[in-house]
Amino acid sequence: ATDQEAAIFLKMCQSLNLNPFASEIYLVKYSEKDKAAHIIAIESYSKAAELNPQFDGYESGIVLDYGGRLEFREGAFLLDKERENLVGGWAKVYRKDRSRPFYVAVNKRECIKYRKDGSPTEFWSEEKRPSMLRKVALKRALVEAFPSLFGGGAISTAEVDYELLPSEVSEVVPKPQGETPEGELPPAFEKNGEPDWKKWWARQKEKGLDPEEVHSVLGITSLKTDWLEQGRTLEEAEDIINDALEKASQASAGKRKAESEAEAINTFSQLYKACFQRWKLQPKDVLKELGVSSQTDLAITPQEAFRQIRAVRENGR
Repeated sequence: ATDQEAAIFLKMCQSLNLNPFASEIYLVKYSEKDKAAHIIAIESYSKAAELNPQFDGYESGIVLDYGGRLEFREGAFLLDKERENLVGGWAKVYRKDRSRPFYVAVNKRECIKYRKDGSPTEFWSEEKRPSMLRKVALKRALVEAFPSLFGGGAISTAEVDYELLPSEVSEVVPKPQGETPEGELPPAFEKNGEPDWKKWWARQKEKGLDPEEVHSVLGITSLKTDWLEQGRTLEEAEDIINDALEKASQASAGKRKAESEAEAINTFSQLYKACFQRWKLQPKDVLKELGVSSQTDLAITPQEAFRQIRAVRENGR
């Protein structure tokens, strides 16, 4: 993930009061070209619901089919001989201000994730299906009961498999087409899937940059032709520009510091001391750097002498 994607993710963690270091939320990105996805742990949904004063508990379990007779079993316990009878999951979430619970049932067929070779993904193996079906149903029921919970439609760990290969990710976290899916934040400089030029140039103007300077930093003549049409994004350009400005700022600060140091040198004793502290030069080495054999041969001030030595040693001039 880029620094900007990480920053957006951390802002989202902050706004939702979720701790990524406690595995409450994840930033998932399978390749540089894919957009980052924010995935909330299923446990975070139940924790958040418990904080709501209207929350009054829940029930959840699995659904078994015995020749047309359905059994709604609590929990996820399943005997080996019953695996072929497993057909789904269910959940009920209760609110104190509602007379009836929010009920959700899910079908196994709509939930199981398969690889392209037809085999189930790791989290949907036969052994894990009962608990996964229960979690999917519970997450959906919690969202129905509390629609504002993390924006309602965010992806949860109950509905995504972390062990997918990069080529399989589109089956779980589809790439956005046009508008950004629920549960994800849009790129900083896009609006409805298109470049937000107004916002982009306003941001550059805030930095004191005009179009010519922006193009110069990026080494291009046109953002649209030489950048976006080459598969790069405005977010990447923003990172490069910010990095260049930061380096320029650091260089400028270094020059100011060096000049301040030079201005403090008023005697040759101070010159020798500064040269020793900076470059470990002895007095005779200082004179040699200045091209003289004796201090009396110097026709410049200590300040000028220091600047001359610094220019040669630090700037290669």
